[in-house]
Amino acid sequence: MLVLLSGVSVAASEVIESPPELTVSNEDNTTYRVTAYTVESRQVAMLMNFRVTTDNGERRLATLSQLIWPEGYRNVTLADEGVPTQRVTVEPGEEVTTTIDGWTPGNVTVYVMEDVGNDETHVQTDIIACPDRGQEHSWTFRDDGTGGSSTCASSLDWLLL
Repeated sequence: MLVLLSGVSVAASEVIESPPELTVSNEDNTTYRVTAYTVESRQVAMLMNFRVTTDNGERRLATLSQLIWPEGYRNVTLADEGVPTQRVTVEPGEEVTTTIDGWTPGNVTVYVMEDVGNDETHVQTDIIACPDRGQEHSWTFRDDGTGGSSTCASSLDWLLL
């Protein structure tokens, strides 16, 4: 019995350190970039500030809440300091899997997606508010649009494996 509990203890400690895993697939014929940000809460996320270029070439600030719907913005760059940031660029036909660094249990993950081959045009923004460990996030870019999914696994799910 003691050996079994020891094994569960090890499994639990590994789960605690398990940040989200991101997989990005590109089935389109242009290059895409996905930038992941990790912040404490959805409220903090919605107030994040970004520098954007508008359709008419004006450079201005926009909050994340303004980026939820693509409005033709380009060159989306975080203006706030101290936010853990990670970028993944995928070429046509490529698939990349990585772990989101800087994430701690309870954090919110924000994804900003841009079409690099189309003047860095903003194509999508998503917020994943899963407090649990063992998350899996995936995005697929296709010529007819972007598809994505996220799995939010609880600590209990991991212990029962």
